[in-house]
Amino acid sequence: MIFSCFTISKLCNQFQMNNELFFTNSLVKAVVGASLSTLLLSSLYVTWWAWSHKYATLRKHVPWRRAVVAYLIFWDVLIFEKILGMDRKLHMSLCKKGSRDGYSDDTGLKKYAKHSRVCWAAGPHHLLLPSFAFAFQAERDGIHDKMGVDMDDIFTAAATILFYIPFLRDLVITLGGRIASPEVLEGMKMFALAPGGIHEMIRQGENHDRLYLRTGFIRFALRKNLDICPIYLFDENECYKPISDLPEWCVTFQRWCHRRVGLGFSIWKGRWGIPFNPLPNGCEYVVGVGRPIDTAKFRDMEDQDEAIEKVMELYIAEVRRLFKELQTDTGRRKDVVLEIERLQSRSQRNKKS
Repeated sequence: MIFSCFTISKLCNQFQMNNELFFTNSLVKAVVGASLSTLLLSSLYVTWWAWSHKYATLRKHVPWRRAVVAYLIFWDVLIFEKILGMDRKLHMSLCKKGSRDGYSDDTGLKKYAKHSRVCWAAGPHHLLLPSFAFAFQAERDGIHDKMGVDMDDIFTAAATILFYIPFLRDLVITLGGRIASPEVLEGMKMFALAPGGIHEMIRQGENHDRLYLRTGFIRFALRKNLDICPIYLFDENECYKPISDLPEWCVTFQRWCHRRVGLGFSIWKGRWGIPFNPLPNGCEYVVGVGRPIDTAKFRDMEDQDEAIEKVMELYIAEVRRLFKELQTDTGRRKDVVLEIERLQSRSQRNKKS
């Protein structure tokens, strides 16, 4: 009896030691396996990053762009339009019948687009149509068909910081986003940008459309023989409503991120008034395309500052006209106020300092 108890006790101790050894070995194997897998995946992504980053500065689209855009359009139409009721419309005042300064039909418009280089200046900049998504929007709403432009010719200028955020950079590059620098944009036939940039994105209001304009994009257009075509994103702030009454610390942090890091983020309310809700409010927003501003007669002016001011006046006048036309065309948002503020360019700030 005593011998049996001793034997059973010894066997139990041996089993416990083996069991602990088994679990210890399993834990070590799991940790080593997870570490090796992480190292392998990180190495693969770094290799992918190094290879694909060249597209951030190339005037050439990635090979998989059309497939990804078609996939995104399918889900965009199915989920956002059919299920959530967020509809989009395209309004092109420059090809309306009988327009005084525009084109009488699509043929004249396509002829213009074929022989012109255009900078699309879009605003107000909020959530739905950041400038890097313009190529996607052009195909989604048929802008390229109306303009008679090959989608391979359309690119968009995006903030440099976006090209250093994992996975987001891949989406930006795939949708045609390129680093917003003169060296990269030079030579492109057509590209879109948001003149207000991040400064404009973090300052939108629920009943105010705010445009913040610098002269840099006009200076570049004059220097590189580009026409300027205004694009107005009407009712975009209705789909995701920006929160205006933010606490002071939140506004300070937003502006600190923009100033120090070059990164902006919006704070919005989605469906049912829930902050940061990715489900949009059921509404319709319109992508309004204005009449191109021919900059040819301003390019040879001796006083380039005067030329820039004249083009800026034409741009602001066309934006205001397009805003009123969109209000009349849709019959909505009569209470919304358009605010336009001029900002100093870098050269102006440097002169003062």
